[in-house]
Amino acid sequence: MKFSVLATSFFLGAAVAELPELVYHEDALAVSACEALIAKTATLYAKKDKKGFCNIDNQPALGTMAHCIVQGFNGTSLEQKTITYFIESCSKYKLTEAEFEASYKNATSYLVDTTTDSSFNKTNLFSSPVKLKTKKIQAAYWSDYTRFFNYNWSTWFGTALVAYWFAVIIAAGIVNLSYFLFPGFINSTFNGTISKSFRKYVSLPALVSKSHANPFNFKFLTWIIPTRLESILIAGWYVMALAFSIAHVSHTPNNFVWASEEAEMGRKVADRTGIIANFLCPAVILFAGRNNFLQWISGWTYSRMVIFHKWTARCLFLFAAVHGISMTCSGIALDKFESRNTQPYVRWGYVALIAMTIMVIQSIYFFRSRNYEVFVGIHIILAVFAVCGAWKHTGELGYQHFYYAAAAVWAFDRAMRLARLCVFGVRTASVELKANETVRVTIPRPKYWKPFPGCHAFIHFMRPTCFWQSHPFTIVDSVVDENDNHSITFYLKVKGGMTHGLYQYLARQPNHTAQIKVSVEGPYGNRLPLDRFKNAIFFAGGNGIPGLYSEAVSLARRESDKSTQRIKLYWVIRHWKSIEWFYEELKKIENTRIESVIYVTQPGSGLAMDEVHSSEGTGSDDDVDKDNNEKEFTLEKGGKISLDFKSVSNVEKLKQDLSFIEFREGRPHIKELVQQDIAESEGLTGIVTCAHGSMVDSVRSSIIENIDSSKDRIEYFEQIQNW
Repeated sequence: MKFSVLATSFFLGAAVAELPELVYHEDALAVSACEALIAKTATLYAKKDKKGFCNIDNQPALGTMAHCIVQGFNGTSLEQKTITYFIESCSKYKLTEAEFEASYKNATSYLVDTTTDSSFNKTNLFSSPVKLKTKKIQAAYWSDYTRFFNYNWSTWFGTALVAYWFAVIIAAGIVNLSYFLFPGFINSTFNGTISKSFRKYVSLPALVSKSHANPFNFKFLTWIIPTRLESILIAGWYVMALAFSIAHVSHTPNNFVWASEEAEMGRKVADRTGIIANFLCPAVILFAGRNNFLQWISGWTYSRMVIFHKWTARCLFLFAAVHGISMTCSGIALDKFESRNTQPYVRWGYVALIAMTIMVIQSIYFFRSRNYEVFVGIHIILAVFAVCGAWKHTGELGYQHFYYAAAAVWAFDRAMRLARLCVFGVRTASVELKANETVRVTIPRPKYWKPFPGCHAFIHFMRPTCFWQSHPFTIVDSVVDENDNHSITFYLKVKGGMTHGLYQYLARQPNHTAQIKVSVEGPYGNRLPLDRFKNAIFFAGGNGIPGLYSEAVSLARRESDKSTQRIKLYWVIRHWKSIEWFYEELKKIENTRIESVIYVTQPGSGLAMDEVHSSEGTGSDDDVDKDNNEKEFTLEKGGKISLDFKSVSNVEKLKQDLSFIEFREGRPHIKELVQQDIAESEGLTGIVTCAHGSMVDSVRSSIIENIDSSKDRIEYFEQIQNW
């Protein structure tokens, strides 16, 4: 088991273990109701009398308490429980049950009805036991019962909402582990009509249409839609949250605590939503962490964890907002709104709620996609204010321990990230601009730092403009020389932000190459059980190739299954120039059992018009500078390549050099490819994608359409990280 799993569990468990007693019991509430009713009726002992109602020498006080308990709960199962609880609470003063019974009998002979005694003064010490009406005792008890059992229900419901996710994670972990341990059993047992129908209509599809990996756009709104399974899990959890927010919240007639129904209901709703919000905070932060043991257990991707983080965070915000609104309504009804606002804990509550509100608005895809680094920085700052504000807000009520847990989870994740960077160290990377569209980063790695197929890591470039930024990229592991010096390679698609800054910097360097100090945080991710499948089929698009390439090469290198496992790799690129930045890696799969097919969707782009055989794709979304476009094409023994995209004949030379790869020009028909590969496969088949969102969604929908046509189980894995 990974150290991060053990350590995260320890810190989270240690923080939660410090939680105070949050459950109230009937017998204790019965005693507290009597204490409150008696205190409201008469003064029976001096403030300096620490024994209070436990004082055997103060028969008026002890007798009144005994009368309240017996009179109010006579003949019920609660009577003896309450007597026992009261005597145990007085154990410090050595009160016995016999003394309690004797005091009760004595009090019945001297009870005084204060409402008929003209000489009675509540503020003066009264020397006789007080007679209490059963109706008032019951009203006081039920007022306390509904108030404090609302805390109980809130605790149980909050626990259930958190336990829901742990149950889902454990179930996912069992399924994931089964692929590694019992692939044959999975293929033979879970491949019937029910299993196929479940996967076809529930576990695999996008929620609506085909959009999942590709953000859904509606006018000015853009968002990432969860899969159908994710949506069902989230919807089920939200239904639970809604039910838990209103269950057992009701008005108590003749309420002893609150003077009006508005004040009562406002406070009860506020207590319910506020307590549940406390439970959700550590889970929200845990879902967002990179060192998340839930991800390791479930085998799910980080992007799925982020989806659950966003939706639980939105629910947390709704609970916090309802808590604030309801508490305001209760305060207005009690004419305490202004006085409460002078209290520091209330003002800290405002800080937390305002921070949460801004976070929810700021995290909308439209805003976070504009500049992700700015979004992350602001998000973290707001999260600190939200947690600290809630921490100070809940301190007086004993619920601050939830924020100890939240802070512990967040601090541990940050400490682990720093530790990973230290383990890797700061190293000099060779950074090259390839084909004017991709930055290739080659970093010597420590021998003890071992990546695994399909993993990713976060790179920190030690440059003044971006050293604080970190971005996830898939790792390609390799040996760089005869001395067994190992290196890892990353391929960064030039987009905006950090990669665009690197592009501008490298474009000014000789040969578009520079030596830059970097550090790497990782590796992250989970191994896929592809070595347990008879068929492994990969669909990569553009810069999605490195991870799937690593998976395919790892499978091809395995000695076992060498003659039986079928490995097929599709790569879809726009232009021939994209071959340049991945040429050396492609050469390494020669003489392996990997069936490689490369689609060039815009084969004519960049070629001289008199040599283009097809007019398709003559335009390009990727602008290429003039100098880079006029490089001379050569293929050398050392594997170095330089492409002149103005010559069709040179493309033919490329095809000859990579003759072990099948090249196809034009756009792939994903549905036909998936259908054909499934038809040609025998045994358990795993299909993996990492490409542009629309292509990923096409592969997913094509698998769904062909599930019923295969006699063997088809499993789908999505490697794209989109959040």
